[in-house]
Amino acid sequence: MIILDLKHTDSKTLLQTLAQLINVPYHGADYIAITPPAGTGIIKVIDVAEELQVLLIDVTLNKYFVGKRSPGNHHFYGLHFEQVLVTDAAIFSVDGETLQKKNTLHAVARLTSNMFYNSEEITAHTPVKAVKVFFSERWLTHYLGVNNATEALRQYLMLKTESFDMEPLDAEYLRLMDEIWAVRKDDPLQNMYLRNRATLLIERFFTRLHQKAGMVHRVFNLSEDEIQRLIKVEQLLAGDFTEAPPTIDAFSKMVSMSSTKLKKSFKEVYGNSIYSYYQKLRMERARELLLSGDFSIRQAAKAVGYVNTANFISAFKKQYSVLPGELIEKI
Repeated sequence: MIILDLKHTDSKTLLQTLAQLINVPYHGADYIAITPPAGTGIIKVIDVAEELQVLLIDVTLNKYFVGKRSPGNHHFYGLHFEQVLVTDAAIFSVDGETLQKKNTLHAVARLTSNMFYNSEEITAHTPVKAVKVFFSERWLTHYLGVNNATEALRQYLMLKTESFDMEPLDAEYLRLMDEIWAVRKDDPLQNMYLRNRATLLIERFFTRLHQKAGMVHRVFNLSEDEIQRLIKVEQLLAGDFTEAPPTIDAFSKMVSMSSTKLKKSFKEVYGNSIYSYYQKLRMERARELLLSGDFSIRQAAKAVGYVNTANFISAFKKQYSVLPGELIEKI
């Protein structure tokens, strides 16, 4: 068993500690390569800005792994974009609450803070791929204008393990993660590019959290089971935009909720009707693709399910009061 007690906020110190625990070389405070008998894979640390570090993980360890962190006075946050192929079991704990997952692909974005005790246990031979972004309270406030004292953020952190499945990794998260992994170390613009992609990941998470602020605040009269069913509907809406979403009747059957209650409850929690919410999400995705500079208008339209580019342009203009071409010109 590997037990990693995280008492520090510096990812490079984490790497050095882990290297000693599993008896592998520590390569200049930059990365460790996991080799047999410890396992396979690589873990890298990248400094992209002051008080902002990115930890890249692509490993399979041959021993049961336990990582734990106790609360600290100097508050910082971790955004975990992780894909864990749980073939046996994985256990996550936050401040005494425990979540166990079995035989599933755990692919979510989640926010943690050292305000609480956190731990995760991963069984041996479990493939783990993740991008973990660590930042201070000051960085969060200064660069993103997010105040940790805002009620939505406070309420999210108080959800603890309940929040773990609130934000699944969709195609856009996965694209940004892949782009971070693809950066070459000898690229002279490496840090600038990584800072941009890490910031996009963080911004996307907090934008999505803001959209779900009603659910985080819990200002509605729904049971926990009903909330989980609505989350499932939202996850399906935010998934693959190249496929048309299910009908209301199909959603109702999926989540065992009448169509009338489903429509009313969804609007209560997310602030929009089901298909208005879906349309808003797909336009936001299109805008992200266009701003990336990697997609033409036609490609962006196709990526969010439009066969007719003219219809896409009209829908985009309706939501943003600007044509896609005008948006591209401003990049």
